Amino acid sequence: MARRHQHRWRLLTTVVFLCLLLAGNSRVRAAETVRDIVFPVSGAYTYSDNFGDPRSNGRTHEGVDILTAKHTPVVAATDARVRYLTIPEASWGYAVYLQDADGYQYRYLHLNNDTPGTDDGNGGPGYAFAPGIVEDAVVARGQVVGFAGDSGNAEQVGAHLHFEIWLPDGNPINPYESLRQSEMAARYRPDEQTAASPTINDDKRLSPPSGTPGCASGTLIKTPEFSAVYYCGADGKRYVFPNDRVYFSWYKDFSGVTTVDAGVLAQLPIGGNVTYRPGVRLVKVQTDPRIYAVARGGELCWVTSPEVAAALYGTNWAKSVDDLPDVFFANYRLGAPVSRVE
Repeated sequence: MARRHQHRWRLLTTVVFLCLLLAGNSRVRAAETVRDIVFPVSGAYTYSDNFGDPRSNGRTHEGVDILTAKHTPVVAATDARVRYLTIPEASWGYAVYLQDADGYQYRYLHLNNDTPGTDDGNGGPGYAFAPGIVEDAVVARGQVVGFAGDSGNAEQVGAHLHFEIWLPDGNPINPYESLRQSEMAARYRPDEQTAASPTINDDKRLSPPSGTPGCASGTLIKTPEFSAVYYCGADGKRYVFPNDRVYFSWYKDFSGVTTVDAGVLAQLPIGGNVTYRPGVRLVKVQTDPRIYAVARGGELCWVTSPEVAAALYGTNWAKSVDDLPDVFFANYRLGAPVSRVE
């Protein structure tokens, strides 16, 4: 009898272990899931990856907080159906849950509960949800479903949208990469990227040094002895153009170059390499078949198909591709892929 109980206990332990292992693997796979969505906030915002951060009572943060102004419209991440509304206001505030055709849920929490112009908490559902947003309603991708706020336990935090994505099996996944991809897919326009970085100072977000810089910010300098041209950054450092292709992504010619004494140049510390101006050229790393668009700050965004490349740079987009030597790849960082053009 004792042996039988022992055998059953071992069997039960094995089953529990396997269930936990499978659940763990499910969450690992879930962490890698990226959904094709539009960004859920229609207005100015900031956010960071705070999924999984510790919360009170041993809880963890199951979404990403997108900081934005109160009453900013929030929109359906994809075509979906309204599955749940918190009416009356719950402890976590007003919320709406959407579910797409694949069974994924998109949850919007802390929607507005204030009368416009106040922080009275008495706005009611009419100022939390958009007209027509009721349970079982069908919503289209990008349709306004509600308004950001600080309802529920966010009263002391400030206005934001707490955004979650849940798998069909009922597990939450980190929405950060889905947000990043939606942001890039919706926002990458070559002309807008170029306009956002009018100078190398802007592209690198350089700030003035505490002391007096050794050269004028934004100037191009060289010595009489050598042809190498450097960019004088706002931080008082000189930046290197790795090759002429990078230089000509920023300048048409060398007419703005100033010659300085070799001693002056030697006193300027090297700040790093200049990267391609965003939006001007596509690049390809010699050991990687992927084509990348360049975004601000040397961010490389994989262009996922020839169709997307053609939509961005025209049917002759291949002529806009420069080979980027592997040695210079470290000057860049990988960003979200560009998978569609809207």
